[in-house]
Amino acid sequence: MAVSKRARGAVCLILLALAAVPAAGHDLEKTQVTITFARDGTFVADVANDPSWLKLRTESIPGPFADRVVLWVDGREIRPTSTEVVPFDSLPLAQGRATAGLAINRLRGRVPTGARTLRWFYGLVIDPYPLTVRRADGRLIVEEVAGDAWSRTIDLSGEFQAPLLSQRSVALLLTGALLLPLALRLRGAFNSKDTMDTKGKTSTN
Repeated sequence: MAVSKRARGAVCLILLALAAVPAAGHDLEKTQVTITFARDGTFVADVANDPSWLKLRTESIPGPFADRVVLWVDGREIRPTSTEVVPFDSLPLAQGRATAGLAINRLRGRVPTGARTLRWFYGLVIDPYPLTVRRADGRLIVEEVAGDAWSRTIDLSGEFQAPLLSQRSVALLLTGALLLPLALRLRGAFNSKDTMDTKGKTSTN
């Protein structure tokens, strides 16, 4: 009976150890991803990880961080326009999620205002992690991504609005507004000069 109890105890310990392996891996990575969209199609993607794990991982797989993620929108890749690292010791808030102690790679970019679907991929991780998508219309989409795998298809439709005026049109309008007073002053100066010349000629005659 004593042997049987000892054997059962050993089996339980082994099972507990096996069950703890994925959790330990996930605790090492501490991955959190939050993508926030604005009405004009711009986005900010915060990819948070444990700084020690991230340092070792990026040293073993060198290259720009932007090359380790993919935003697949309507069948084509949307590349981030900028990347910055938020130091883990700055106690930041990653778009509403407390991430004190985590290193954040922050990606910024823009999707077309007519975008309808998104799939996300993060190639550095192994274990499952939460992906939070904050739509521009206030809807919140949360799912668990199975490590180095693609997310499910995420609905982006109906949340974006194209600007009424393009950036070029706005620039032209601003330039015109700045030049208009100068043009009016010049016109007034020319009119005053013409009036004075006319009076001078009249007096001479």
